[in-house]
Amino acid sequence: MLEGSRKINGKDLPNLIIGHIGSDHARIWVRGSMESPVAFLSYRTEDGSDAGEATLLLEERHGYTGVIELRPLAPATGYICEASFGQSLDEEAGRRDAPRYNTGRFRTAPPEGADADLCFIFGSCNLHSLGIVSSPDPAYRRIGQLVEEKKADFMIHCGDQIYYDVPIPAVLPTIEGYRSKYLDAWGDSEPTARLLTMLPHYMILDDHEIFDDFSNDKEITVGSIDYIKAISIKAYREFQHIHNPQVYGNDALYYNFSFGRYRFFVMDTRTERYKLPPGNQMIGEPQLNRFFEWLESYREDVKFVVSSGPFVGEARSSTDKWSSPSFRPQRERIIDFIAENNIPNIVFLTGDRHNAYYATMRITGAGQHEIVVHELMSSPINQLSKRSLYHYHQRLESVTAGGVPYVAEIDVDTYYSTHSNVMTVQASGKTLQFDIYRTKKEGPPRRTGTIDLI
Repeated sequence: MLEGSRKINGKDLPNLIIGHIGSDHARIWVRGSMESPVAFLSYRTEDGSDAGEATLLLEERHGYTGVIELRPLAPATGYICEASFGQSLDEEAGRRDAPRYNTGRFRTAPPEGADADLCFIFGSCNLHSLGIVSSPDPAYRRIGQLVEEKKADFMIHCGDQIYYDVPIPAVLPTIEGYRSKYLDAWGDSEPTARLLTMLPHYMILDDHEIFDDFSNDKEITVGSIDYIKAISIKAYREFQHIHNPQVYGNDALYYNFSFGRYRFFVMDTRTERYKLPPGNQMIGEPQLNRFFEWLESYREDVKFVVSSGPFVGEARSSTDKWSSPSFRPQRERIIDFIAENNIPNIVFLTGDRHNAYYATMRITGAGQHEIVVHELMSSPINQLSKRSLYHYHQRLESVTAGGVPYVAEIDVDTYYSTHSNVMTVQASGKTLQFDIYRTKKEGPPRRTGTIDLI
């Protein structure tokens, strides 16, 4: 099959992803083909009271992918959208291609600051490139069930949505190679293609969207860092980032969004990373400053921070986490900022480490006031589990270079490292209920807990 072509009745999906939803707009991702480069997106409210259609000419240079932004929409309202594809902008409806899973549903967010409850699902690490032994079908079928059972508002993907480097390539990569990995991960799995149309999806990359343990100063043997980063990020933008909120301009991959009174900041902890001194950092200064501004802007609200790697939990013998020697100084700058400004109600959402847990970091703030930073981890969605990667059996007491004491601790009763999993979070006011579910087997949650914020 030629690059850019599309099978209408068969595999090689997806063609529709529900992306970011605001209170008055929605970002809908579409993918056409060489034969059908024009996307038509019709939409209507669930009760049929409002309807419309938008069109978009898709370009070969972007893999025939694009985003149609629908606006204005009504807040807290259910919509149905349907994608079809044609050869020209004036093609009649009866002649357009209508692939499978071309119909999506979403509910717009409540007005910003509204007193509305929230339910979302999150996870990371989707292995897909080793044949039937790593098929994501069971996992995404189960996630689809949880979406319906929980009436989830959206899903957050915390990194490693693809594994470009599994199996490890021995040749210089190409943009077509990266694109093919997305089609392998999402297209060859019909439950995945279906899930992408069932509710909004927010995504951020980690290393496997580029290659294992990526940093900007990593030594490699094939090609150059700049070349591989450029083509992998191009594919990432085509398939993931373009349907995220575009908050900080075209260059930044980090972003923020709100759902009523709940605030989210999604960090890019991978593409700005340097391990070696003197420039070692997890995120760049502009991102760090915008994160600090966001924390101050919503200081009393419940704030979820998405980081592809753990911030609170301290991994043993790991070199690429926030607690690692290369990145601990920047981690402590964030801890100092939280302490100095007495910022409460922070909950990190993370993945990567192939287990799940609830953890806390108790920071001694100004005037000996204690601030608790919370962390929820869920991974892998579809991968091998790993055990004993953390100091989960002890309290780790530390002091930042700025003199701020803090204690990190993983709740051993919530630690889960036996099977692939995903987490649901239900928020009502400042009470959070979290449940860890197996993704390849039905049944009740394997771990559960409640967080009461202040």
